Amino acid sequence: MTPLSPRDALCDFHHFAPLFEVGSKIGAPAEQLLHNTGLNEQDIGNESLMLTPAQVEQLLLNACRHCPEGFALELGSQLNLSAFGIVGYAAISSPTTGDALYIASRYMPVVMPMLDIQLGESEQQAYIELSLTYPVCDQVAQILIEATLASLHAMARHVLQRQLPPLTLEVQHAPTTYQIQFVEGKGAQLIGPKEHTRISFDREVLKKPMPLANLNSYKMSVEQCEALLERLPKLNHNLATAIQRRLLMQHGELPSQELVAEELHMSTRTLHRLLQREGTSFREIVKEVLTVQAKRLLENSELSISQIALELGYSDSANFTRAFKKATGQAPSAFRQPSHQ
Repeated sequence: MTPLSPRDALCDFHHFAPLFEVGSKIGAPAEQLLHNTGLNEQDIGNESLMLTPAQVEQLLLNACRHCPEGFALELGSQLNLSAFGIVGYAAISSPTTGDALYIASRYMPVVMPMLDIQLGESEQQAYIELSLTYPVCDQVAQILIEATLASLHAMARHVLQRQLPPLTLEVQHAPTTYQIQFVEGKGAQLIGPKEHTRISFDREVLKKPMPLANLNSYKMSVEQCEALLERLPKLNHNLATAIQRRLLMQHGELPSQELVAEELHMSTRTLHRLLQREGTSFREIVKEVLTVQAKRLLENSELSISQIALELGYSDSANFTRAFKKATGQAPSAFRQPSHQ
C-alpha cells in the first residue's frame, strides 16, 4: 500500500466513535481527546468527516495522555461487528476462515487506511502481518496495533464461536506486563521483540468453514465493500505529496534535493520547476516534514528544545524556535506545555 501523507484526508471519523464512549467512562472527556486536532465535539456525529493521518495521530496521542495504560486493548476487545460495518458482515458470512481473513486484508483501507494487513503462508503456518502506512510515533503505533489485534481476536472469537486455534503473537517490542496479562487464558503465546507484528497459526485453519457462512450474504457484502473501496478518497498523487511521503519514511538525516531528484530520474532544475508549478518548493516540503517531526518529539520525548533542534538539523535552538513558531503559530515550549500539565 502507498504510504500516506499528512495531507491525505482518508480516515473516517465515525470509526473513532468507540474511543469517545470509552473516554467518557474513564474520565477522559471529548474535549481532552480532541485537543490540538482542529476538531470540536460537534464533529463527533459527522459521519462524512474524514481525518488526515496527522489528526488521527494527535487524537491518539491525547488518548495516551488521558487514558490508562492498556486502554487500546480494552477498546479493541469491545469493538463489535457493527464497528467494522459491511466489512465485518462480509467476514462473518465468508465460506471459510481463509476467505474471512482475505476480506480483512483487502478491505482494511475502508476501516483504517493507516494500517495494512497482509495474509501469508509458510509450509505449516499461516499468518496475519500488520504494518503502518504512515510513520507515527511509537506510542500511537502501539495503540493502533493493540486495538487492531484485540478487535481481530474479539471478532474471531465471535465468528468462530470461541473455537480459536492456538496462536503465536509476535510483536516489535518486549511485551509489557499488561499485554502479557491480556493474552493469558486466550490460547496465545506472546513473543518479542521481533522485526514484525504477526499472528501465526496452523495453516489448516484457513480451510475451516465459517459457522455463519452464507454465500448470498457474502457476495452482496463483498460487492458493497468493493463499492466502498472504489469510493474511498484517493491519495493525493501530486509530486509534492509524493516527496513528502518519501521524506516522512526516512530515518535519520533527510535526503537532499539533489538525491531526491536523482531517485526520480530527473535533474534538480526539473524537480524545482515541477514543484514550482504545484505552488511549492523542496525547501517548503522539508519545512513541513520537520514540523511534523518536531511536534512528535515535543509530544513524546524528554529531549530538551536544544536537543530537538540539533536532532532536526538546526544550527541552534533559536533558529528552530523561529521556524516552529512560523509554521505553527506557537513557540516549541508553548506547544509542549499541555502534554506536561
